Amino acid sequence: MADVNKRKRPLRVYIYVTNKELEEIKLKAKAAGINVCEFGRRALFGAPVMEAPSVGYIELIREVKRVGSNLNQLVHKLNMTGYVHQDELDNCIKEIEEVKDMLYRVYIPDEGGG
Repeated sequence: MADVNKRKRPLRVYIYVTNKELEEIKLKAKAAGINVCEFGRRALFGAPVMEAPSVGYIELIREVKRVGSNLNQLVHKLNMTGYVHQDELDNCIKEIEEVKDMLYRVYIPDEGGG
């Protein structure tokens, strides 16, 4: 066990749980996207243990950032030149509508895209 001294947390704590409790711990740790040890530490010290975001949520955040960046560039251009092309404005509006539809799909899956 020479590797134990190289660990960031070299000490081990044992607790007794039932099979049902262990399965619940494993499920909650998996849902949070962390291992059982990290789950235990967070629970012990009162840190929040939340479910990991869904793939749809992560995609949504990425799209909101992308559309926000595009909108920011368009507004910057408008401030610099005093005008933007109608095609650019229409494209930005279309992207905002697509993100709105994604919001519905991620947060209200039963209602579809609008």
